Amino acid sequence: MSYISPVKAFTKTITTGSTESDVIAIGGGYEKILLGIPTMTSGCDHYIKVSDTEDGTFRRLYHPGYVDTAKPVVMNIDSSVTNCYVPLNFAAEYFKIEVSTAASDTSHTYKVICKA
Repeated sequence: MSYISPVKAFTKTITTGSTESDVIAIGGGYEKILLGIPTMTSGCDHYIKVSDTEDGTFRRLYHPGYVDTAKPVVMNIDSSVTNCYVPLNFAAEYFKIEVSTAASDTSHTYKVICKA
C-alpha cells in the first residue's frame, strides 16, 4: 500500500519598494520546502530569515561550514537564479524572504510548496 503525503502551497508578495516579505507561516514542520522564485531583474540576491515565533526577531539563515574549521556561511540564492523552484532546508515554522535590492517597478510574487 502506498501513502501520498499532503502538500500545502502558499503565496507571498514583496511589494514595490520593499526588501522583505511579510511573515510566511507554514503551520508546522515539513520534510521538504520549495521556494518558487519569480522572473526578476538581475542584481537581486535572495536570503531566508527565520524566527521561532510569528512576531519574533527574524535572523538570516546560515549553512554550516563544510569542514571542521570553516565558519557558517549565509544562505544566499544568487540573483542569476530566477523563474524556478529552490529547495530549502530548515526547521522553522515562520520565515521571511529578503532581497538585496528593492523592487522599483513592480512587486514580486513568490510560491512556497511544502510536503509533509
